[in-house]
Amino acid sequence: MENQKLIIAFDAKRLFNNFTGLGNYSRSLVRNLQTYFPEHEYHLFTPKITKNEETLYFLDNEKFIIHTPSFNSPLWRSVGMAADVNKLKPNIFHGLSHEIPFGIRKNIKTVLTFHDLIYEKYPEQFGLWDRWMYKWKYRSSVRRADHIIAISESTKEDLISMYEVGEDKISVIYQSCNDVFQIFDEEAKLDDTLANLNDYYLYVGSIIERKGLLSIVFAYAKLPDEYRKPFVVIGKGDKKYKQKVDDMIKYHGLESYFYFVNSISNERLLAVYDHSFALVFPSIYEGFGIPVIESLFRNKPVITSLISSLPEAAGPGAILVNPYDPDEICLAMMEINDMKKYDRLSRDGYAYVNDRFSSEGTAVQLMDFYNQIIQDID
Repeated sequence: MENQKLIIAFDAKRLFNNFTGLGNYSRSLVRNLQTYFPEHEYHLFTPKITKNEETLYFLDNEKFIIHTPSFNSPLWRSVGMAADVNKLKPNIFHGLSHEIPFGIRKNIKTVLTFHDLIYEKYPEQFGLWDRWMYKWKYRSSVRRADHIIAISESTKEDLISMYEVGEDKISVIYQSCNDVFQIFDEEAKLDDTLANLNDYYLYVGSIIERKGLLSIVFAYAKLPDEYRKPFVVIGKGDKKYKQKVDDMIKYHGLESYFYFVNSISNERLLAVYDHSFALVFPSIYEGFGIPVIESLFRNKPVITSLISSLPEAAGPGAILVNPYDPDEICLAMMEINDMKKYDRLSRDGYAYVNDRFSSEGTAVQLMDFYNQIIQDID
């Protein structure tokens, strides 16, 4: 059975139209499967396509077969897609971001990746309509899927406790990050935006409340002068929250230390990691935490939260802190300047992510999972 050619269909909406966490997960997963298992057939279903440097790989590669709706309907992804999937008759349909369409035939194995339950744990961060839709669509998908992939043990525990999913229905399969962060060539060069900087603290992620950038500013304000380095922030997000961050930076007179750059390509981000000192990422909740493993793949240690999935992502490569406590974050920023500890975190962190989250390793684990579930007898 393991030598059988599989026809695998994906809900690829996020792959083609989301350029943060869910999209990055989708692109890395599908690309890695096709790279290491080119003998199988890969079909990408999406209601629309954004053409940019991140999606060109899939658009210009004949190894992927792309399906779009013959008519424009907001219901195609939830309902209409199933008719097209049923015509294809794949071995597996994989919903890459929390949902699967209604109406997929029982003889097609359905797999659902669940990233997080942020909308359940922190509902105040979502509008009423979004909360209702997420709960309805995602709970329904959880019930209808043959099997669920959780991207961390933390997410698996949330599914069991909050959605009462049986443990035997959930498999934890970790995700990888883009190959560009895993290849150790010569140190990448910064572009003109940050060309004069080196050895700085770094934050990578959306600028939203739960990711803790404001706590970082409070912590930085407490740092003794000898520990102050430039601080680079890569990302964009909520304007009101960003204004709070800017106001606090100005209040403490830290304007000369903080540098903000909007979302950038992976190639440019690689250089940003390579010239950094350490990643500071005190998020209060993540399904996994891709910036953590990106940083560790570049031999840069991390300060991150002791809650949610972040200890799983960081392993021995991080100093773990209470994300609600700026004093603790400040102390960690001082502690990570101990070069003996810094070197140990860098070395052990790289070994940890290379062993668990490499592109090839995670692709092999996922393909083994696919082969196992198509052998299961209903």
